[in-house]
Amino acid sequence: MSFCKKILSFVAACIFIAACQSGDKEKQAAEDPNSTTTLESLITPEGAPQTSSGTIQDIWVLDSINNIAPDSNYFAHGTPYFDINLEKNTISGHTGCNGLNGKIKLNGDKLIFDSLVVLKAVCSDKGFEKKLLTGFRSGNTTYKLLNDKLHLNVGSGSNYIFRRIRR
Repeated sequence: MSFCKKILSFVAACIFIAACQSGDKEKQAAEDPNSTTTLESLITPEGAPQTSSGTIQDIWVLDSINNIAPDSNYFAHGTPYFDINLEKNTISGHTGCNGLNGKIKLNGDKLIFDSLVVLKAVCSDKGFEKKLLTGFRSGNTTYKLLNDKLHLNVGSGSNYIFRRIRR
């Protein structure tokens, strides 16, 4: 019985130490605004390789426009997001004003949109939706993935950065 108590005490002490160390990392991340600690880095041991998907198939939420985060009042109906499904060659989502559905194809670093269907609600989004859709329909939309962010260049000097939301 004494041996079991020692083992249980040892296991409890290990769990307590691990929890304290994880709490220290979370505290450091909260105190340091330049910290790059993520939930994944709290779970993944230091030095272990962290993977990043090299595909644009996922759900993407707008993070910034020309490297500037839009304020919360910029979009009347929520932050724009897209669900890109390369298996079905579809895109769906919301522009911050209207719903969007259509077909999508990749050609190198170009995104080719076809059969885009967009609802027609009137919103005051400072022209975001119009620029985005004009770019999509132009056939000149390019993309690149950097640090798990999708950078869309739709022409006319507009660069939209989306962050990945895992399925």
